[in-house]
Amino acid sequence: MRNFSLYIILITFLSLNSCTEISPEIGEASIPSTERVVLLEELTGASCPNCPKGTAAVEAILKKFPGKVAAVGIHGKFLSEPTKKSKYDFRFKEAENLENWLRPWLGKPAATVNRVELGDPDQKYATVVTGQWESMVVSELNKPHRLSVLLDANYNQTDKSIEIDVTTIPLEDLDGSYNITVYITESKIIDAQIDGNVIKDVFEHNHVLRAFTTKFDGDALATNMKKGESIKKKYVFTPPIVEGLWVKENLEVVVAVHKSSSNDREVIQTAFKKLKG
Repeated sequence: MRNFSLYIILITFLSLNSCTEISPEIGEASIPSTERVVLLEELTGASCPNCPKGTAAVEAILKKFPGKVAAVGIHGKFLSEPTKKSKYDFRFKEAENLENWLRPWLGKPAATVNRVELGDPDQKYATVVTGQWESMVVSELNKPHRLSVLLDANYNQTDKSIEIDVTTIPLEDLDGSYNITVYITESKIIDAQIDGNVIKDVFEHNHVLRAFTTKFDGDALATNMKKGESIKKKYVFTPPIVEGLWVKENLEVVVAVHKSSSNDREVIQTAFKKLKG
């Protein structure tokens, strides 16, 4: 009888432990030695209660991988309307188009890193699991560096325009068709944000997508690029005059070169730069 009781206790102990999830120990991610720069597009919004958590996750990644990650905050349509305390509306049609182009996704905040497919029918490119974003960045940084993107971004004091010069140089032959997308983002915008059950009057919005100088899904760049054959592109954009916005010191140009197939939108190299002048 005593042996039977011990057997029951042992089985109960093993059963309880088999139902307990043991999280693996995750060490500090090392920064790969590479010229690769990856694109992190975050789906966010001023009326999204959980999006401040996404903001914190993005900032942590940028701090951990300085110069290796370009962030773009997309305020499309879902949960992106201004709060009742907002001064600004970050939405515009092309941002909504990009948000829809990245569907399906499960909610916000969500992020895609280099638009790599996730193999999940419910979230094709962008995942809501903020804890996965860093590992996605590391995975992309560890891929071979196949294309150089040289970027120069200047502010013309005379006509208040932004002049963007891009040069792409393949480091190997690249088969297929490629597009180029040029974003303009703005940081250090202080405005309202829903955070959980409250509206924060003072919240710093960073990397907010403000405009494209190309189509939202990119302009045609090249097909079957040959190693060493450079391609140059020039763009000029004049920001609108809006009090409190389009502060040139807070503007950043982001350039992404990506595949243009409807079934493959992977970004192969990114560059980003603050304005000069």
